[in-house]
Amino acid sequence: MADDSSALRQKIRAILERANHPNTPQAEAETALALAFRLMQKHNISESDFISDNASTHHSSITSQRFVLAGPYRVRRGALLHVISLAVNCASYRDMMDTEPNTVSMVAFGSPHDLYSLEVLFTTAEMLALRTMPQGDRRFRTSWWQGFTVGVDKKLKRENSSLIREAPGAGLVLVEQAKRADAEMRLATPHLRSSSTAYSSDRDAFSAGKSAGSQFSSSKNRLHSLPRALGRGKTSS
Repeated sequence: MADDSSALRQKIRAILERANHPNTPQAEAETALALAFRLMQKHNISESDFISDNASTHHSSITSQRFVLAGPYRVRRGALLHVISLAVNCASYRDMMDTEPNTVSMVAFGSPHDLYSLEVLFTTAEMLALRTMPQGDRRFRTSWWQGFTVGVDKKLKRENSSLIREAPGAGLVLVEQAKRADAEMRLATPHLRSSSTAYSSDRDAFSAGKSAGSQFSSSKNRLHSLPRALGRGKTSS
């Protein structure tokens, strides 16, 4: 099983390297990202057959990882990490106790496999967003990030729904893993509470970002056929 896991990671790494290549069109990069997500979720489900039903084993398999985000759009990038964490059965929150003014700290809980999925998918999605973001002022780009995050969220939910339809019982496995991650997060951070924030958005920028984020497709035969959803923008620095 270790050899299979290593081979899978190599395959996923190759797919994501393709997505991250600057010459890869946006639509192909988005498709590669969704394919990697699908492979990781399928592997997650198959591995559940080897997991003990013992509750203590389940509990000890949940760990945490901190992501420190610096640079422009770090709040928006934190929101992107959060929606991807939910898609890969993790739980996450922004650590408001971290008062460093130039960073945003996100803490995620999940199994080692799910945290690995979160890290590589977030890194790829973040690079894709920064590479394809259109030119515009800060308000426009902030709204674009919001739309991109919503698009990613909706698309990954559809990918999960499709996977669940294909694999009977998969939904129960994924829900159980997400519940364990959330329970461990709340046990470790009893002060945590839910909150919501309203943002001022540029409608056109939001729509463009949402369109970009929702283009993911796991169909292998579309890797060379999808048109580009957006022209390439300048990379933020």
